[in-house]
Amino acid sequence: MKAAFVKSPFEFKLEEVDLPELKPNDVLLKIKASGICGTDLHTARSEAKDWQSFGHEIVGVVEATGSCVDNVQIGDSVIVESGSFCGKCEDCRNGRTDLCHDRSPNVFSRAQNEGLTMGFAEKIIIDRQNAVLFEGVSFEEASLVEPMGVALDLCYTVRPELNDDVLVVGLGPIGLMAIQIARAMGARRVFAANHSRSKIRVDIARKLGVDDVILVDKTPVSSYRFPRGGVDKALVTAPPSVIPEVFSVMNFGGVVGFIGIDYGEGRFIKFDANYFHFNRLQLRASHAVPALYFPRCLDMIRSKTVDVRDLITDRFKLEEIESMMLRAEREKDKVIKAVMID
Repeated sequence: MKAAFVKSPFEFKLEEVDLPELKPNDVLLKIKASGICGTDLHTARSEAKDWQSFGHEIVGVVEATGSCVDNVQIGDSVIVESGSFCGKCEDCRNGRTDLCHDRSPNVFSRAQNEGLTMGFAEKIIIDRQNAVLFEGVSFEEASLVEPMGVALDLCYTVRPELNDDVLVVGLGPIGLMAIQIARAMGARRVFAANHSRSKIRVDIARKLGVDDVILVDKTPVSSYRFPRGGVDKALVTAPPSVIPEVFSVMNFGGVVGFIGIDYGEGRFIKFDANYFHFNRLQLRASHAVPALYFPRCLDMIRSKTVDVRDLITDRFKLEEIESMMLRAEREKDKVIKAVMID
């Protein structure tokens, strides 16, 4: 079968590879859809010191199963949990699978340790626990479930409530899904903040019914006039550098959640701890590993509580992975979510 490999900076190749024999708990999938994530771009940019497989937003159809697999069968449609939970540690045994440190089985570690392929390939071998059955959703829509789990984890971390005013910073796929989830959780008003150069992202946010979009290159968030003076909850899907300014528009007792990542000096922030203290603010980190909540995300897509269709701006074939990765890197303001389709 064919599989794509990446090496930094932005080198790609397609190779014919042989799949190993299935282990008892293994499931072989024919990949039907696989999305490009910001993590893939970071890997291509600087992290792939040698050739490696990549892609973890995966949907497929079961082609074969190991002798101990009883949760899926040949022909089933499944979404791949990129990283699951062990079910054995204290956190798992205490009902906090979201805090599992083992994070196994995991498609990243298996690819690294066993030389298996990942999402940008014709097929993939996964552990049975990583296979989540689904129906009633297209393959390409289902490929948004993995990043949607990230948006849901961010919302669970912050907990928007009835009548809260909410600010979503950053209008990538996570931010655009978080807008819809926050509204479903009871937010009274939802504001979005993004740079004006990405017209498509701003337009989609408005289509999704945000109360306003703050174009940060024209109106800094800190100078925007919110109806209640500020916001109660903030969901930051942008680099950490924006967090201090977000603090300045939080209402008393406000909660800020963030998933933004940066590297080098950009990962450090500085803020007034006294202001933070006396205004009783909270800063909470969301890190959606293990990847959870897939059934709930599927339900929200099916019911159109979260509409992901407009987020898919680009579709491509495996053979086009190099040109699509380069476009996603160079034209970030035009590409929201690119999905490889079979």
